Amino acid sequence: MAPVGIREQQLASALHDGDHDRAIALLRPLAEAGDAVAQYQLGVIHANAEGVPLDYVQAAAWLRRAAEQGYARAQSILAWLYASGLGVAQDDQEAGRWYLRAAEQGLPKDQYSVAAMYRWGRYGVHRDPHEMIRWYQLAANQRFAPAQYALGLLLSRGDEIPRDPVTAFQWLSLAILNGSEPAKRALMELTGQMTAQEVEDAKRQMIETAERQAGVKPPPEDDFGHNHL
Repeated sequence: MAPVGIREQQLASALHDGDHDRAIALLRPLAEAGDAVAQYQLGVIHANAEGVPLDYVQAAAWLRRAAEQGYARAQSILAWLYASGLGVAQDDQEAGRWYLRAAEQGLPKDQYSVAAMYRWGRYGVHRDPHEMIRWYQLAANQRFAPAQYALGLLLSRGDEIPRDPVTAFQWLSLAILNGSEPAKRALMELTGQMTAQEVEDAKRQMIETAERQAGVKPPPEDDFGHNHL
């Protein structure tokens, strides 16, 4: 067997060249030996039909082995398979369990999914505004635009949590910076409802936050938006 470094180079080359047969031949012994990354990659290959027939059952089997070893990206896809009933029996409880495990490891997309679980009371959890905001903010703090947009919308409307137009302005602005198109319209609508002073306060707080993050000023006790946790 080739040394690990050479084998990794061969695998990277095969994946880059789209040589799926060679990639699978290199991955399978690693996956069968318990390598979580190789298990995840084999699962993805079967789920995406990359050089093999589409096979969600095989995909789920390999992804589960990686997920049970704590590989977050495998946990994320396995959650989606359970939510969709692809390759496994549809199971909301299992979907929620794997989404939560991936979220706890810091994947922003899954933190966003967990926030939605608590928002709507799905996948085995009850509705919980506190947990909803906590998970949205964890994802938003990683510059995940959908979470920033969701926070901005919630704070601008005030239907599910207390209304805070100044903080809503900040989150929607950040969502726009990170590529959210829906946030543009939401920010326009919100700005039309705010006083000139509120807009000025929001902009000032954003500048202060940016300066703190850059180390220009010592940080105060709370960053913006933390009062909603």
